[in-house]
Amino acid sequence: MFLSLLTTLVVLGQAPASPPSASPLTVLIAPPDAAGVPPHIVSFAQEHVYEQLKTEGLQVIRASELSQGLPAAQRKAVLGCNRLEAACRITLGEAAVADVVMIAELVQFLSGYRVGLKAYATRDGELLAEYYVPGVHEDQLLDAFTEASNKVLPPVLRALRPAQEPVAQTPTVTPGAQTPGATGTRSGAATVRQGTPEWAWMPAAGGAVMLGLGTLFTIQAGNNHYRLSNGSFSTPADARAERDAGIRNQALGTTGIVLGVAGVATTGALYLLKGKGPLDVLPVRPTVSVGPSGGSVGLVGTLP
Repeated sequence: MFLSLLTTLVVLGQAPASPPSASPLTVLIAPPDAAGVPPHIVSFAQEHVYEQLKTEGLQVIRASELSQGLPAAQRKAVLGCNRLEAACRITLGEAAVADVVMIAELVQFLSGYRVGLKAYATRDGELLAEYYVPGVHEDQLLDAFTEASNKVLPPVLRALRPAQEPVAQTPTVTPGAQTPGATGTRSGAATVRQGTPEWAWMPAAGGAVMLGLGTLFTIQAGNNHYRLSNGSFSTPADARAERDAGIRNQALGTTGIVLGVAGVATTGALYLLKGKGPLDVLPVRPTVSVGPSGGSVGLVGTLP
């Protein structure tokens, strides 16, 4: 029995210890950089980042939890230090016994919030990764922080826990096989006619604009002609000015209509010179209508 116990102790003594990289990454969510942002928005964003990192299998510590674990004399010195300095970030990380100090950023502009997430290493306080999302509306803050977390976490794991970095699996595609649930088109992607350039609709769109302008100038030329035929002018110079305006509007109207027809014809040729398939979309074509008191122009079809 003594020999059996001795053998067990020898085997356990020779067993390799778990490498440090196998331990979960510990992250401290430090107080954010969010001057002027309402406190409830800041708290909501911080809690979302906390939950997001927890779902990735990390050990996450809130700043409030760190504050509760510090003596009163040390609390202000640690949490009130300047986070722009590396020494402060080292102090924060060491006080929380964390590998990484994560600082969220919320800056409010007229166009929306700029959302940012920065990760610093406790060992030296240096930046490991950062990511920013500009122009975020208030109802998009959580999605923006999720995006920032997904972008920041991989380089952090690569630097501190390479063994835990997720490896992207490239799906094997079998020729002729179709992804389950696929219906022939990709979700969220525009369906483009096979063999037709994606920009094929642009000449028709430009042609529609030119047709509209040509129609407008033609109507103006008609108004000039009406005033010249039925109006009375105080001086011959006024009559000549009205005549010149009519000539100019008629020339511009004719040019606009010619260019518009050319643009529509270009798109039509691009769509007609291709093979037809079951997934074809309707070609874009302009519609123009002219009436006694004005005109209208529009587009009918599916834009790629």
